[in-house]
Amino acid sequence: MNTKQRSILQSMMHPYQGKAHAVAAFGLSHGPVDFISAGRQIAGTPSADWIFEIGSITKVFTAILLCLLEEEGQVDPRAPLREMSDLLADVPDHITPERLSAHVSGLPRLHVPVWKALIHPLPADPYAAFSRADLLDWLHHWRGTAPGAKPRHRYSNLGMGLLGEAMALRMNTPFVDLLANKVLMPLGMGDTGAQLDPDQQPRFAAPHNTKGQPVPAWSFQAMAAAGCLRSSPRDLARFSQQVIRAVNAPETTLDRAICRSTQPIFGLSPGGRSAMRGLDVDAARSGTAGLCPS
Repeated sequence: MNTKQRSILQSMMHPYQGKAHAVAAFGLSHGPVDFISAGRQIAGTPSADWIFEIGSITKVFTAILLCLLEEEGQVDPRAPLREMSDLLADVPDHITPERLSAHVSGLPRLHVPVWKALIHPLPADPYAAFSRADLLDWLHHWRGTAPGAKPRHRYSNLGMGLLGEAMALRMNTPFVDLLANKVLMPLGMGDTGAQLDPDQQPRFAAPHNTKGQPVPAWSFQAMAAAGCLRSSPRDLARFSQQVIRAVNAPETTLDRAICRSTQPIFGLSPGGRSAMRGLDVDAARSGTAGLCPS
């Protein structure tokens, strides 16, 4: 990493620095990966091996898992989600894995109405008690309507959680285990997962709010696919390198899934409405689009 690159990274890190906050970054080049850090240090541990909650970056891995199951012929991303399990019978036909992954399913952001969350704030660990049974019950009582031919983009943690549970039901494996076995372990991401083992716990950068006050680490049940992962800079750098390699020269089924996950499905137009890019999608599915050769 040259001086200019280091300066750019340090500038990007600056807003997050503080006595209670640990900040780490890495720079990729053709040589070794360079790691830098700022703020609170975690004693005895190189910054490359600090472990953070990576929150919604989990959704990237959820999408790769979906693409992998598509590559394996286990899931049709355009078919109604309800076809993945009898337990999903209450899911409307317009909701598909593809729409969930692109946040155009029409599902709300949370399982709790915004007005209710404003009156009764969510607990500090908001998804810990939301189980698969709760999710299925929520779907049974939901009275949403189909988004139409040009659905509006609506970011939905609930939708990603549902996608993860649907894949878990389809494969008869808990989501966190399915993700670990099919994506994380094959990528060599040993420090990435939903739970910390005794070796990892001392390296965990415990979360704090913007005022520097400690807050609980989040835990998940049915919403795991929306944000359950913790990871290290070293693992994320390894993942970044794998993505670059897969996009340029895919070799394995997982490479092709990563490549597929980078292809656009929906394009956002002014006003947040989405239009399906049929040509791009068809090309991506034939393995001939963009930077992903077959």
